[in-house]
Amino acid sequence: MVQRIKSASILVVDDDLGVRESLKMILMDKYYVSTASNIDEAIDSLKIIEPELIFLDIKISKENGLDFLKQIHSDKSNIPVVMITAFPSSQTAITAFRSGAFDYIIKPFEPSEIYTTVERALQHRIESYEKDKLVYNLRSAVHKNFFSTTESLLLAIDAKDSYTAGHSKRVSLLFGLIMKELGMNEAQIAKLRYGAFLHDIGKIGVRDDILTKTDDLTEEEFFLMKQHPEIGYNILEPINFLKEALPIVRYHHEWYNGKGYPHGLVGEAIPQEVAIFSVIDAYDALTTDRYYRKKYSNQEAFKIITEGIGTQFMPILAEKVLSIIKKCCEIWHLGGSN
Repeated sequence: MVQRIKSASILVVDDDLGVRESLKMILMDKYYVSTASNIDEAIDSLKIIEPELIFLDIKISKENGLDFLKQIHSDKSNIPVVMITAFPSSQTAITAFRSGAFDYIIKPFEPSEIYTTVERALQHRIESYEKDKLVYNLRSAVHKNFFSTTESLLLAIDAKDSYTAGHSKRVSLLFGLIMKELGMNEAQIAKLRYGAFLHDIGKIGVRDDILTKTDDLTEEEFFLMKQHPEIGYNILEPINFLKEALPIVRYHHEWYNGKGYPHGLVGEAIPQEVAIFSVIDAYDALTTDRYYRKKYSNQEAFKIITEGIGTQFMPILAEKVLSIIKKCCEIWHLGGSN
């Protein structure tokens, strides 16, 4: 006898033994069918295996199946759920669909009706999976193309100001390492690193002669230079997936005492991720050659930053960041000799 290959797993959640066994008998020849008599059993079952389809009674003893439906839809939104009811009404159907149900069946039910519903639900799951995969691939392509484009812009900035070449990549890498050391989760770090990588993109709108000037900037030139955070923000602001990273682009030159630019934010009004990044940005700037000066050693850079705590940099937080940078320097020998 040839054993038939079963194509999907189905979970039936109903406090009526007759309903559970009836659905199991109808479906077991073609599908793997597991059952639960209450919501706790269903939750335990979901911890073990994720079914391709769930049949769920609207009323399970004293429990509300619709509440569990919302939970399933929230936690595992790609599992179609077919509600079971013995007392149909238009309001019940509307509530079920609004809560995320794929369909509902009425007790007593016919085997042909069950087969049709199952096939539709499983086809819907396949189509949803393909749609989600397509959306993921499109987003990946958008991200890839976006960062290819923005990296080209950063290379253009590097071409305008060769002394800052590689600055954006270095500070982005160091920012990620420090945020991890400070306890931030990887997903959030990935989002914020976009801001670190793109923080100087607004310099594309600053004149070359200002970026490469070896003498002190005039008041007018400094005013123009101070526009680059806002220019960068305006370039990136329409891009939704960069929203969380934009404060780094816009505020990385703000000072703790309110004397920074472009908005003169004071103290705790500066977001913490920005306060952290500003230390990293300053460290990399101090330890690289610029048109107007040679690079400082690590020891000199640490001294300058320490002296700026409470004025330019946020107290306590800046000290923590500096201690991590020092540890990285010991490992990587960053920033030249001490």
